[in-house]
Amino acid sequence: MMDLRTRVLPNGLTIASVRLPGFRTAAVGTFVRVGSRDEPAALNGISHFLEHMAFKGTATRDARRISLEIERVGAMMNAYTAKDHTAFHTVLLAEHMPVALDVLADVVLRSTFPPDEIERERQVILQEIGEAGDDPESIAQDEFDLRAYPKQAFGRPILGNARFVKRVGRDDFRDYLGTHYFGSNTVVSAVGDIDHERFADEVEQRFGAMPQGVRSQREAARYVGGFRHVDDDYEQTSVALGWPAPARSDPAFPVYELLGELLGGGMSSPLFQAVRERHGLAYQIDAWTEGHDDCGLLQVTAGVAPRNLRLFFDVVCGEISELTRRITPEDLERTRNQQATHLARSLERPMELAETVARDLLVHGRVLSPIERIATTMAIGETELQQAARDLLSQPPTLVLVGRAGRGDHHRAVRRSLDH
Repeated sequence: MMDLRTRVLPNGLTIASVRLPGFRTAAVGTFVRVGSRDEPAALNGISHFLEHMAFKGTATRDARRISLEIERVGAMMNAYTAKDHTAFHTVLLAEHMPVALDVLADVVLRSTFPPDEIERERQVILQEIGEAGDDPESIAQDEFDLRAYPKQAFGRPILGNARFVKRVGRDDFRDYLGTHYFGSNTVVSAVGDIDHERFADEVEQRFGAMPQGVRSQREAARYVGGFRHVDDDYEQTSVALGWPAPARSDPAFPVYELLGELLGGGMSSPLFQAVRERHGLAYQIDAWTEGHDDCGLLQVTAGVAPRNLRLFFDVVCGEISELTRRITPEDLERTRNQQATHLARSLERPMELAETVARDLLVHGRVLSPIERIATTMAIGETELQQAARDLLSQPPTLVLVGRAGRGDHHRAVRRSLDH
């Protein structure tokens, strides 16, 4: 059993901790239910920019002081922005947990967004956007989301666009913070050899005055799908191919998660064996499933020489279609054990587990422990996976190519191959 305990404060903030006896370190994080999918089009990129600015000064600490206080106890604080949440986290010796909470509370609740720091960070983020614009894989992923979910916040890039980054100001950050950063939108979680009651009391001291607010309402993501070719002279063409899958909270999601693992997880997977080992069409090919609170995607990605694109799609479509008819016992055993091993390892990785616990609470309102998920995974059989593959292929695919693509309608060819 996983030793998980939770406490909900009067302001709606949820505290969660998992005790791992014998661990010297603890992972501590603050997770806020706000990301790029919560941004209006005019503010696309503000969640990510605000995450950067949180470390640039508070009412009591400047940027250097924030770094120094966390690093003097041997830790390093970091953050990231996703489509559906923003995370501020650190790993440190368990006895220094109060230091982590002091700094986390300060950057999340009391950032002052100094104007000179905004200008400096503006240049950093413009460089980040420029770097992503030079990476064909990043371009392919952004274009995939835009095509799968067109004219929706869910489909827009997390980094935003350079035009917005150049003009965003201090008042925008303050307004956005006041709209989304409140107790009922927040989980503070910790994993390590820590006492839950002490941890919860420490969190309440620092976050108890956070405004309660009202849980953010989101526009439901609407999958559309389609084709996009970004023609550029790269040595290889980056391919992103995918279909809609159930939401993370849907009981069917574990089946699609396992289907992605079966299709392209590991060197013995059907896609790796067919695409790389038998035909030599790509150095690496991957397939995976991602889930959000109201939607999901199963994607296949690879880098392919332009002259091989038609054969690549024939091979990939053939392997996916085969799963609707037959799944070998060896593939089923491999996939279930790979997924179970990954879930079991998360119990030994404090930061990964802290993130999983927090995200489950933000999405489900309850934690699906790795032990529960392993039991669910091991119970999935060939019939469920075959039906999931059939349901997947009944949906319109999204296909993005970044690089040279030659002649022909590749999107139509993919649809035709999958219909046979």
